[in-house]
Amino acid sequence: MDALLKELPVHQGLARVFGSLGRDDFWRALVDCLRLLVPLDNALVALMQPGRVPGLLADFEFRAVTGEGEDLADYCAGMYLLDPFYQAACAGIADGLHSLESVAPDQFQQSEYYLSYFRSVVGSGELQFLINHEGAVLGLSLGRQTPFSREEFGRLLCVRDWVLAAMHRHVHLMPPAGRVAVAAAGDLAALLDRLDARLTERERETAQLILQGFSSKAIAQRMGISPETVKVHRRNLYHKLNVSGHAELFALLLQPR
Repeated sequence: MDALLKELPVHQGLARVFGSLGRDDFWRALVDCLRLLVPLDNALVALMQPGRVPGLLADFEFRAVTGEGEDLADYCAGMYLLDPFYQAACAGIADGLHSLESVAPDQFQQSEYYLSYFRSVVGSGELQFLINHEGAVLGLSLGRQTPFSREEFGRLLCVRDWVLAAMHRHVHLMPPAGRVAVAAAGDLAALLDRLDARLTERERETAQLILQGFSSKAIAQRMGISPETVKVHRRNLYHKLNVSGHAELFALLLQPR
């Protein structure tokens, strides 16, 4: 009986979740219920698909921060192109509960995107419940400044099936298509072309992978070339763009044109 009483808030939260299906307060009810299982600093619901700016359906902040509106504006303005979950959604990903570590490049936490943006906005830990919906991927992002422990991941894994089922049912009752931005988006290649540096196709591909957080070894494997050739491409693109390294390349990409 004591164990059941301890779980009572979760059961009450579940009742609120299923009572809110098809209503505007669904995402808040779902996030509040999940917060009974693991502490969260923030949560975001986004619809992701290739060639489109992610549609932000809901966002929640549970810590005292300033400038969060600007952070989301930066995300929609182009930061999303470096988001590992956006890249995974565009490449194709199965419904489920996914960790940042499972989708991110091998040196993502050393990337300038992570150090100057992601770490302060999302945190060092992120998990996402993802479902495929009509050619897009709907993601519920759970962020925190401290990484999620294996025990916490296990708790969320235990409720994964009903969370995904609730998300599917909600979007069936309340389709998100009419509520998201539909403006066509470019991609990293288009942003690099905008710099008018006359990069070769290989140099442009190398730049994209560097920005996403792939190591030279991982870039070589993905491109089917040697690490020495990657170094040549890196040196040439830095010379053409007149930058000295990854940080300057990232800053150059964000400059308004």
